[in-house]
Order: sequence, then C-alpha cells, then structure tokens
Amino acid sequence: MTILSAVQSAAVRLIGSRPSAVFSATDATALQFQDLAIESATAIAKAHDWRELTSLATIVGDGTTESFALPTDFDRMKRETGVYVDNTIRQIQPAQDMDHWLQFVVNDIVGTPGFWIIFGGQIHIKQALTATETAKYYYQSTKIFETGGTPTASLTADTQTFRLSERLLTLDMIWRWRARKGLDYAQDKANFDLAFGEEAGRDRGARMLAMGRRRYASGVDFAYPKQITP
Repeated sequence: MTILSAVQSAAVRLIGSRPSAVFSATDATALQFQDLAIESATAIAKAHDWRELTSLATIVGDGTTESFALPTDFDRMKRETGVYVDNTIRQIQPAQDMDHWLQFVVNDIVGTPGFWIIFGGQIHIKQALTATETAKYYYQSTKIFETGGTPTASLTADTQTFRLSERLLTLDMIWRWRARKGLDYAQDKANFDLAFGEEAGRDRGARMLAMGRRRYASGVDFAYPKQITP
C-alpha cells in the first residue's frame, strides 16, 4: 500500500472524493494533504518506540576518543535504552543531566563503568573505550518511509509507503484535518487513539505471565552474561 492510498482513504471520508494524485499535484487540496500526511506520519513515529523503526548503532573505541557522531538517521534514543560494551559485563550509565556531565568534564574523573550523554549531535562517553572495545545501543530512526523498499526520511512521492500502519496514518489524518478546519473531531480522535493503542500493544510482542513491571531494580546487570565452560 502507498501513501496515495492512505490519503485517498482519508479523503473519501473528508471531502467525498479520491484524489488521483497528491504529491505530483499542485492544487490547494493536494498541498493540504501533502502537509497533513507528513505531519501525521511524523507524529505517529514519535509517539511510540516502534520495533520497525529501531536500529542498532555501534561505536568503535580507540582508547582516546570520547565523542562520536550520531547515526545519520538518528531521531532519539529508545526509552529505557542502554549503552552496552561488548565482551564485558559493562553497561555505561546515562548522566543524570548536563550539570552531572559537567562535573566529569571539569574534574576529568569518572568511575567504572562510565557514563554517556547526548548533546551537540554527538554521543559522549567517559571513560574512553579501549581499542579492543565496541559499544552498542538501540535508537529510533528518522527513516519512517520507504521508496522502492529502501527506507528514507523524506516523503515526496505518491508511490512511497509508510513503514508503520497505513490504517493509523489514515485515521490520524482524518482527525487532524477536521481539527484544522475547526470541525468537531472528538470521535475521530477517539477512533485513532483506540487503533494506536492496539498497534502499540501488538508492537511490544506477546507477554507470558509477566504482566506488571520487572521485578528487579533498574540498571542492574546479570552477574556474568555468558556461558562458563570448565
């Protein structure tokens, strides 16, 4: 399914017709739907840590470097994410805030396993990874569309697809259109919220028995996360 089909589904309920083109058209209605599709898709992508949009970043240490460029498609860190060092039991901890990080910078002292923070388009790590270490972390990608099967961050053509639920995209456009026009959109927003909750719930995967929060403290690691062979 394409962006055009999602827009057509919304348009038939909103204006009673199906536009034959949106991003290749220049009339006022097409321009409104172009802007609406981008806004809706972006809002949906940012409202949940979708597994479809999750990517894995790798940082290669050299013993001295403490600042690394973020991936080109970086949008945000996943909630409750961690930065892990391979071949060790180290999980680098997030700095509490900028002042907390500044203490490390001013004093040039930080304990093991170290801390990380993001600012200025980089992820900063203290203490520096050694030349034999790599660190990994998950993040949410800005590439929320696809063009011919290739993920992309921009939406410019009717033939592109939304990497998440097309139904969610249609429902979100409907209530946003009505809101922009000053019309009653309460029921349409409720329809979207219900569908969003269902999609986000399925995205987390099935759960067996563990219905509440995890029963161990946040930030606690396994004593040794590998098999021990005599």
